[in-house]
Amino acid sequence: MINTKVKFLGGAEEVGRLAIKIEDKNDKIMIDYGVEPDKPPEYPLPPEPVNDIFITHAHLDHTGALPVYYHNYSAKLHATAMTANSVVPIINDSLKIMRLENYVERFNEDDVENLFRSLVTERYNTDIELNNLTARAYSAGHIPGSSMWRFEDSFSFMITGDLYTRDTNLLKGARPVKTDVLIMESTYAGRDHEDRDEVIKRLKDSIKETIDNGGKVILPTFAIGRTQEMIMILRDMNYNIYVDGMGNDISRIYLDTPGFLKDYSLFRKSLGRVIKVRNKRMRKEALENGDIIITTSGMLDGGPVLGYIDSLSDDPKSAIYLTGYQVEGTNGRSLMENGTIKIAGATIKPSMKIDFFDLSAHAGHSDLVKFIKDIDPWTVVLCHGDQREKLKEALPEYNFILPYNGHEFEITN
Repeated sequence: MINTKVKFLGGAEEVGRLAIKIEDKNDKIMIDYGVEPDKPPEYPLPPEPVNDIFITHAHLDHTGALPVYYHNYSAKLHATAMTANSVVPIINDSLKIMRLENYVERFNEDDVENLFRSLVTERYNTDIELNNLTARAYSAGHIPGSSMWRFEDSFSFMITGDLYTRDTNLLKGARPVKTDVLIMESTYAGRDHEDRDEVIKRLKDSIKETIDNGGKVILPTFAIGRTQEMIMILRDMNYNIYVDGMGNDISRIYLDTPGFLKDYSLFRKSLGRVIKVRNKRMRKEALENGDIIITTSGMLDGGPVLGYIDSLSDDPKSAIYLTGYQVEGTNGRSLMENGTIKIAGATIKPSMKIDFFDLSAHAGHSDLVKFIKDIDPWTVVLCHGDQREKLKEALPEYNFILPYNGHEFEITN
C-alpha cells in the first residue's frame, strides 16, 4: 500500500496563490507557488523544502511566490519552454512593483537569479524520471505553455493547474488524460460561461458602436495570453489598434518560442496589424490616433491602463471593456461593482461606458463536470475555487476531497 501525502500551502479554498506540496516515497515535489494579486500581494503558507517544483503556467497567482522559496531552499524547477520564457519578465516585473509600492521585500535579485538558474525546460508528452515518480506534462489549454502535470508510481495523480477545454484563437483546448486521482481547479464551479462566439460578436459590435459614435475603446488585458488572444480576435476589424504594456514582451516570446500556438502564422500576421507602444510619445499618439488601446494591467491595479483611463475619464463616448476575471479587492472589481477606480491615490468615477465580456480561459461548470466524467478517476481533489461544493453536488457518484490550506491528507492506492 502506497500513501501519498498532499498538503495545500495555498489555493485550496480560494482562487489564486496556488501551492501544493506532495510527498510520495522518496519524492518531495511542489506544484506552483503563487501569490494573490492584492495590494500588497498575499503569499501562501511558508515554503517547505522539496526536490522538484513543477510550474503549471506563468501567471503570478501560480508563480509569484517562487523567489520566496529560493531565498531559503533549492530545487529543480520544471516548466515548458513557453512557461519558462514567460516567467522571466513576469517575476522581474513583480520585483520592480514590490519596490515601487514599498511592499515588505519578501525576496531580492539573488533569489530571482537562483530561481532562473534552477529552470529546466520540459516537453509535452515526454516522461521525466524522478526518484520513484514519473512525471509528464500535457497541455492545459489555458495559455500557451500551460501544463497539466501527471505523476505515476503505483497509481497516478494529475494536477490540472488552470484549465480550459475549448479551442480558442491561440490554443486547442485541454484533452482528458486518464488518471487515478484528479487534482483540479474549480474557479468557475457552479457557473457557466456565455457562448464564446456570441461574446466575441457582442464585443466587436460594442467596439464598432463606440468608435462609430466618436469614442475610443480601452481594453484592459492580462499580459500573458489575453493580450495575444485579443489581438487575434480583432484582426479583421479595420481600426487603429495600439498595444501597450508587458503584453508586447510576451508576444515577442510567443513568436520566439515555436510549437505552442494553434496557428503560429496567423498569430504573426495578426501581430503585424497592431501598433506597439514603446514610449510616452507613443502613448500620446495612441490617445490621439488610436481607436482601440489594448493594455495592461488586466485588473486595473497598475500599468499603462490607468493613464489612458485618466485621460479619457470625462469622455462619455469612450468605453472600458473588461474581458477577464476581476479578483475581489482589485480596481477592476471596484469598477465593475461600483463604477469607481483609484488612480494615483484618488478615487474617480469615469464617465466612460463600462461593460464586461466573459472571455475567461478557465473552464466553466459544465465543462469541468464533463472533464471529470471523461477521466473517471477514483478520487477528485478540488482546489482554486470558492464554490467547490457545486461540483461535488453535480457528481454524487464520485469521491471528492475538498482540502483547506495547511491541511495534510493522504491518498492511498
